[in-house]
Amino acid sequence: MKSFWTTISLLVTGSFMQAQSERLPNGGGEFSTEKTVCITPAERLEVNAILEQNVARLKSEGLLPQIADRMAVAFDWPLRKISSLDYNSYYATNNYVDQNTAAGVLDNNCGNRTYDGHNGTDIDTWPFPWMLVTNNAVEVIAGEAGTIIGKFDGNPHDHCACSGSWNAIYVQHVDGSVAWYGHMKSGSLTGKTVGQTVAKGEYLGVVASSGCSTGPHLHFEVYEALPYQASNLIDPYAGPCNALNTQSWWANQQPYREPTLNANLTHSAVPVHGCPTTNEIPNLSNSYIAGATGYFATYYHDQLVGHVTAMQIIKPDNSVWQSWTHTSPSTYTRSWWWWSWVLPANGPNGVWKWQVTYQGQTYIHNFTVTGALPVELEAFRGKSLPDKRVLLEWETRNTVDNDYFEVERSAGGVSFSPIGRVPGNEDTNLKAKFDFIDENPWDGANFYRLRQVDKNGDATFSPVISVKLQGDDYAIYPNPTGEVFHLTGNKTEQIDLLAIYDMSGRLVLERATPGDIIEVADLDNGVYRVEIQCAGRISHLRLIKSGRK
Repeated sequence: MKSFWTTISLLVTGSFMQAQSERLPNGGGEFSTEKTVCITPAERLEVNAILEQNVARLKSEGLLPQIADRMAVAFDWPLRKISSLDYNSYYATNNYVDQNTAAGVLDNNCGNRTYDGHNGTDIDTWPFPWMLVTNNAVEVIAGEAGTIIGKFDGNPHDHCACSGSWNAIYVQHVDGSVAWYGHMKSGSLTGKTVGQTVAKGEYLGVVASSGCSTGPHLHFEVYEALPYQASNLIDPYAGPCNALNTQSWWANQQPYREPTLNANLTHSAVPVHGCPTTNEIPNLSNSYIAGATGYFATYYHDQLVGHVTAMQIIKPDNSVWQSWTHTSPSTYTRSWWWWSWVLPANGPNGVWKWQVTYQGQTYIHNFTVTGALPVELEAFRGKSLPDKRVLLEWETRNTVDNDYFEVERSAGGVSFSPIGRVPGNEDTNLKAKFDFIDENPWDGANFYRLRQVDKNGDATFSPVISVKLQGDDYAIYPNPTGEVFHLTGNKTEQIDLLAIYDMSGRLVLERATPGDIIEVADLDNGVYRVEIQCAGRISHLRLIKSGRK
């Protein structure tokens, strides 16, 4: 074959190649988790008793150094990512120490980034914290050198709510102050035992979600001295509303808001954020077939209202294929946005760039495009026939060495299987027309693509099209959805009952004689099964809820 598909992207996808200014995202927004106490009062009393016993024993054994000047303590950041994690940043500071001893909240900067009675600093991992836990990707390290005076391990670390006890390390420093490192992954804690010393920056464990926790994060809590009670609590951040201490305990204190792009990633479908691991579906992909839909996402911590992000998708020859900007509509501790683009069917094949510029810094994420079809496909379309068959038609020009077309079908647009073969045409620069009838399509939406095979065996793919059968089948749009979805299908018969079940089989929503618009704003993000009962028939559909709750 001598050339690439050229006009199909306009006919099938409606893409436009001109540079854009502001483009609203397809989805995304704030990512938040429920705030919950990190350690209960009863657990705190138990921990205090154990630590005081350990300290007394270690002193008697000469394993604790003599108390030194407090200014010897200056914490480094207590987390680090592993070298193979290609995020620009991996965290978001979610909750600070609550300075308000009465009802209500107040953080060190006179804001409300905390919850009532919170004694520590919560540093969340982001994005895809459960994937990071699985891969041991974010490590807890000692912010300051000291002696281990307590260590709890072996507790489950996949919690999405307050449950059980945490895995934690407690380190006393030369000035007698103590840092608590909580919620770590079971079995990940350092092999060192109580009484052994750790250096500043030394590995302590892996960030996870053990004990009272609604998602993976480090709870970092600091006390000035024994006993570990409110009068000795320290907020390591210096701030105008910090009534606990006047100076920062950080070697280099980070700003209250630190606008940062954590990552710009590419996906095969809209990512699903959920808790625990089974409900988080990143759908990460760095490789696409030409003509496929790519999902381009940005992930931030401390994104501020009015901040502008400039985005480009760049071809292998460094020419810009798409260009646009996005302005943050609000201020967020954690946020994300995604855009979908149908990649051109004519490629080119090679390494592309997903380039994002935020706050004066440019970040590049590479992905590959392969399978650009070496014929000029001028049209590819399909239609449902009255007898529940599907007619596919396509037109080509300038075919060279084309052996045959293999027609492939998919129920969801991701995994395709061959259903038939159409012989190719003789080498020609004239138009050629082809057609194929799918005799047994599935109920609902069917997705089709062409696998073009050369005489030498090389194969490439067309863009994907979808065809929905005529008749009494149903479909959900959009899917994934946010707060509502539309139910399309037979309008002549009223649905008797619509029921939605989660993946454990639990009924989460039920509507008798529903309309065309179904509200699901109260559902958690995740994957659901939708059951539709109508005139004695039962239909099943798959729903992905990924919007804001």
